[in-house]
Amino acid sequence: MELRPDQMYKVFENLGFTDFALRDYGDELGKLLSSAAEDNAKTYVVDVVPGGLEAGLNDGIALMEKHYYQPARYEKLREKWNEITILFLCYYPLKSVFVAGMALPSDEGFLEKTPNQNGYILEFNLDAIIDMDDFIGRALEKTCGNMTFWFQSLKMAFHYFQDDVYFIVSLKEHTVENATAIELLEKLVSAQGLFLLQSR
Repeated sequence: MELRPDQMYKVFENLGFTDFALRDYGDELGKLLSSAAEDNAKTYVVDVVPGGLEAGLNDGIALMEKHYYQPARYEKLREKWNEITILFLCYYPLKSVFVAGMALPSDEGFLEKTPNQNGYILEFNLDAIIDMDDFIGRALEKTCGNMTFWFQSLKMAFHYFQDDVYFIVSLKEHTVENATAIELLEKLVSAQGLFLLQSR
């Protein structure tokens, strides 16, 4: 049975979320949430290795996965991502955080209950987030969803994906302002022992 909007809202309230809006999928929002290179002026990756693992170097990929997909190591890596994000938003205003997904850990059939079977998009503004570390952890644990941090004034988005060992920074438009912001981001990323790489 399809859930009404108020029932959908209640599901996420019961998971510990407050002060959010349920958003409908649409072309404009879909492009904002997308990290696909063809949708953006430029795309960067915050990675654990200093260069891309070339196609065919399966030993390198396997080694990275072996170490960074371990729960304790992944938690440390996520803490670095969070620190980068929190420091970055000290300099640039964060407009919204979106959590988008298709399923919930507690309900594998949740997609079938969503309106038009499009999954869910929750939008939070910064005022609704008291503890960013706690918020990110709860979103990843409770929703199975991906997260997008939208810096509207920069036309820039940070994309966190479930279980990936990198996150993606996409520029929807290339401007003087976000070119300067990328320089700051590179310093923040380097301070965490990670690497900011421009995607091909």
